[in-house]
Amino acid sequence: MKTSAILSLFVAIPLASAVNITVSVGKDETTGNKGLGFAPSYIYPNIGDLILFEFESGSHSVVESSFATPCTPNGRFDSRVQTVPDSTDVGAPGLPTVDYYVNSTDTLWFSDQAGNNCKQGAVFIVNPTAAQTAAQFKTNAMTTALPTNTTSSPHHNSSTSIQTPSGLGITAVICRSFCTDICDKKCFYVDLSQKYPDGST
Repeated sequence: MKTSAILSLFVAIPLASAVNITVSVGKDETTGNKGLGFAPSYIYPNIGDLILFEFESGSHSVVESSFATPCTPNGRFDSRVQTVPDSTDVGAPGLPTVDYYVNSTDTLWFSDQAGNNCKQGAVFIVNPTAAQTAAQFKTNAMTTALPTNTTSSPHHNSSTSIQTPSGLGITAVICRSFCTDICDKKCFYVDLSQKYPDGST
């Protein structure tokens, strides 16, 4: 009985110390009003704590990513996009929530990937470090490279090999570029070996 009581005491201690931590998604942590980001933007929870992501008005999500690529999901956690009517007050009763159970002391990186929110700095960190700070993570998100536009503008300086029609002597090739949606080059061939009736060329 005494051993069972002691074991029960040790089991009860971590359970009693675990807390629920509410993190608002779509709330400005500085003003407390609706806005981009998380409030708070970083926390230091204990193992066993439960993070309650509470979604404010608008469309928001919580997606786990990485420090180097904040706006790219790593496939581990995704709340899916939660949409709340714009007229809903901050902290109104009944806001949708998604829970995240903390089971380690690792640094975890999250972002709001609804719309363009992540690239505007809507990020959240669990256990940031001196080497990988919350401020730098936000900067990484805001400087995420946009997809490169692979459509290049037409130019007229490319080298073109032109075949001279057979049967012509010394030939001048006169080319003119015609550009509409694409650039096309039309060439006219003049045989300089032909003489005019007066004997001139």
